[in-house]
Amino acid sequence: MNRTDTSSQPERIELPDSWNAHLLARRDRGAEPVAVDADAPRRLAELYAKWAWQTDRITAAVEHPDHIAAIAAAAEGRPDPLGAALRARIFLEARPRIGAGHTALLRDAWAAEHGIAFAAQATLELMSFQMYWRAKSNYNEDTLSVREVALVSLAHYDGVAHFAEPMRALLAGLPDAEHAAARDALAARRSDELRRFLTAVLMPDQADWVMDACDVYAAETHADYGCGILWSIMSTKEHLERSRIRRLVRHWNSAQALAIAADALGLDVLPILRPILSGEQDAHAELRDHTYELLSRMPSDEALAHLLGDLGNPHAMVAARAAVKRFPDRALGVLSRIVAETTGPGQARLAGFAKATGLLEPGPGRDAADQARVAELLAATRRHPVAAAPAVFTTPPWESFARIKAGAAIALTAPDVDELRWEEGEREAWREAVDEDSWLRSPTVWQRSGYTEPGNYLFVEYLAFGPEEGARIDVGKWDGEVRNSSPGTILALLSRHGEAVASHVLALVKKKPSYRKTLLPFVNVDAARLAADWAARSRTDRAMGRRWLDRHAADAASLLVPDAVGKPGRPRQVAEEALRHLAETDREMVLKAAAAYGGPAAAAVEASLDADPLDPRVARIPKAPAWADPAMLPQLLSVGRETALPDEALRTLLSALILDDPERPYPGVEVLAAECDPASLAGLSWSLFELWTASGSPSKDGWAMDQLGRFADEDAVRRLTALIREWPGKSQARRSVRGLEILGRIGTETSLRAVHSIAGNGKFKSLKKTASAQIEVIAERLELSLDELADRLVPDFGLDADAATVLDYGPRSFTIAFDEGLKPFVLDDKGKRRASAPKPAAADDAELAQAAYERFAALRKDLKTTSAEQVKRLEAAMVAGRTWSYEDFRRFMVDHALMWQLASRLVWQAEEGGAHVSFRLAEDRTLADAEDEPIELADTARVRLAHPVTLGAEAVEAWATVFADYEILQPFDQLARKVYVLLDEERATGRLERFEHNKVGAGPIVGLLKRGWKFGHPKGHTSGRSVYRDIDGAVNLIIDTEPGVYPGYDPGGEQTVAIHLRGIDSVDLGALDPVAVSEALHTVARLTRTV
Repeated sequence: MNRTDTSSQPERIELPDSWNAHLLARRDRGAEPVAVDADAPRRLAELYAKWAWQTDRITAAVEHPDHIAAIAAAAEGRPDPLGAALRARIFLEARPRIGAGHTALLRDAWAAEHGIAFAAQATLELMSFQMYWRAKSNYNEDTLSVREVALVSLAHYDGVAHFAEPMRALLAGLPDAEHAAARDALAARRSDELRRFLTAVLMPDQADWVMDACDVYAAETHADYGCGILWSIMSTKEHLERSRIRRLVRHWNSAQALAIAADALGLDVLPILRPILSGEQDAHAELRDHTYELLSRMPSDEALAHLLGDLGNPHAMVAARAAVKRFPDRALGVLSRIVAETTGPGQARLAGFAKATGLLEPGPGRDAADQARVAELLAATRRHPVAAAPAVFTTPPWESFARIKAGAAIALTAPDVDELRWEEGEREAWREAVDEDSWLRSPTVWQRSGYTEPGNYLFVEYLAFGPEEGARIDVGKWDGEVRNSSPGTILALLSRHGEAVASHVLALVKKKPSYRKTLLPFVNVDAARLAADWAARSRTDRAMGRRWLDRHAADAASLLVPDAVGKPGRPRQVAEEALRHLAETDREMVLKAAAAYGGPAAAAVEASLDADPLDPRVARIPKAPAWADPAMLPQLLSVGRETALPDEALRTLLSALILDDPERPYPGVEVLAAECDPASLAGLSWSLFELWTASGSPSKDGWAMDQLGRFADEDAVRRLTALIREWPGKSQARRSVRGLEILGRIGTETSLRAVHSIAGNGKFKSLKKTASAQIEVIAERLELSLDELADRLVPDFGLDADAATVLDYGPRSFTIAFDEGLKPFVLDDKGKRRASAPKPAAADDAELAQAAYERFAALRKDLKTTSAEQVKRLEAAMVAGRTWSYEDFRRFMVDHALMWQLASRLVWQAEEGGAHVSFRLAEDRTLADAEDEPIELADTARVRLAHPVTLGAEAVEAWATVFADYEILQPFDQLARKVYVLLDEERATGRLERFEHNKVGAGPIVGLLKRGWKFGHPKGHTSGRSVYRDIDGAVNLIIDTEPGVYPGYDPGGEQTVAIHLRGIDSVDLGALDPVAVSEALHTVARLTRTV
């Protein structure tokens, strides 16, 4: 049977070959005859006998007498269709797996022994019922009942159609006389709605049965969706309407459902695809992909119009390209109509698509008028005249350099060195490294059994931290696999076992970036290659790669020379770059290492060290991929914006961008970009990125996203930021990471602020973590601390720094003010406070008032997150004792339009020459003491937020009076903050019993881990159910819990806590930072409700 033969219906769809396996036989599609296996009765009898031990037990559980009798008659060789079906159902129940072969065997056995009409009736009965067990334990009680299938369940089940397929195929290929006999036999059993529906499944060529089945489906299921069994009977648009079906069931086997529906309905399948295409139906990725694949195969103007009208959708773009190849003439006609109805960028994209896909080229069947219409619109979208390309485009920066030829490679072998070289004290330090797995160092953890076998989830941790003697014996069992072992565990593992685990650990380092530090002691060619590769990647990887190269410089040079003169490719590129890095410190050492390999190698390495930056040193200059056709991109304008560069110049720029790499920038890009209008480059940059995504985001062309780091403007930054926030929820977490790195490279205040914002309030935990890491990279690059960077990233939202911000409504105006939490409100001209700006009134200037109203609404929305973040940041600065230079204090607190609103509600302290003075910010932004006298600070002063501990009780009282007199409300508890000190008994015993009287919920204890506390135990403390924090780096404040908590798991219930200090014997408690002590006890007091 040729399942895609459309000769009788020329407008049918040519489905993918891979879908043919899903298609069902149809008599009106030229079904081929099916031969009945004459040996099937014997084979079935043997299977029944083989499984009798199981089927007898099931049969004994059947409860209905008529069913018992029918099964017995069938077993004795005198079945009726119901008995044969019941016996078969019991057999299928007993079988662990049911395949199409079993249903085909049943069909052939029944047909060979009792005739095709009998087989059809038995199959109908087999499809009509299911067996239900009432007992919890099958086969032990008389609790098996036979019930008819609920028709509504068929709306969710594709399997019934294929269950019926063997019988259906046999019926479809019968001669007319036998087909009529089978039809009459089935007609006799059309006694209820279920069987009326299922007989249509078996014989969909019976038009009246199908129409009846559609009515039954609509009446019985009340569903507006269908799956395989429904598509198995349909063949016309009328069937869809009678069934009231408007969409596919959201089924995982979408290829199967789509194949059956498309084969049955042809072009009439399009209406049920619309909910998927419009986004109304939340389709999973497989169903969406198959839908667009199907659309690209439809010889339909409507299908083509949908694809061409949605070219910004990556699925639509890919499908549209495929559809144009299949139906170029039809596509040209459709495109010429819709391009004329489209405006703006969409029209340019459509016209460009026509050119890029060759629709404007001469060809048989192409309508010249359509081509002319599209060409005219394409020309209209290219408003700037094309001028000759500047010389740097006609003679690109790489033109004068010879390409690296494969034949120029020198085959060399690196030295056979393979060692672990530890720095002094390093191995011991790694044994004692503390991280989130530090609790595993407690001997009590390993008192239970089971950890000594590789299958245990803590086996690797056991090898790293468990009893020394046992771990030494069991280390040979390790196969190199890990589950979720922390970096500290892998450090400890290598430091303890050394060479015994080295090969496995190195393999892990290659796979898991979080283990990168473990590479440091390795000295072999694999480690050298890995370090060279890292040194050419992102900043975090690069730092560790260069750290290894610098530590093992002589060995690194010797090990990398063979790659640096070897075959062109990434290994050669990164090796050359690593040698250049080493040469910056010791060029002679690198040349000496190369000379050891002979003259040709030495000459090649020296040439590489002296290479011109504009020499890309590649075997061939890459060309832009087909999807990046200049016709699909906006014009690239030359400096002055009067003329556009020709398409060939744009292709040259694209080649340069392909050569460019974020970690290995190609300076030729800057040479070419200097001849282009910056705004035009920014527009081209975003359009190129959009075109890449619309073309399916081919991974090999990731440069199309990376180039945003060079040319993105503020608008592109905002749009990219929105996408970064969305991507993790669309299974594109890796792309969001790449996007964050791009924002970091852009380096504008807007882009850095976006990264900082995502780190603070991103929706996805992994995204926030990545953004936080990127913030660290940015701060390192700018040589700032994280706090200093955060100061620079606070937005001002367009507020006036030196004057009140006014909302102008024309005849009236309102002044924006803020409460203690940075929540904005407005004051009218009489000083009356309003929670929000009023809506424009008839007497207002319509344009001014509306703009002012919208500005306040946007401000309130933007401040909702920022205000809370800045309040927390300032409170944390007070607790940590952070200081600012006086210059930075004025710049980021006093003169900043937003931070001023908070800073003026707090008490500050300055230190200069050992003297301390406290002050506040007066309304005129001068400094005033507690007596309201102005003070001046020297430029060398250091400023911090005052803490009640550092102020002292008398100063706190004085300042509280000042703030009360001025009715100044504080954004957080500063002057009202309770001060805690250690009692004499607590200093003596280390036990803090005053906080132990109340039980505490497990959730709040685990929540401390987000506030700087750690889980486990500090060295020397044996509990594995503790949380703790350091006080001033010398003493540990420990909270033991019973029955215990664990990170990431809230067991519910309440915990009994024991709170004590560790390390008090070895330090002078009086020398501890009193603020740190007070804040630690303050946290414990709130946790235990001991206020």
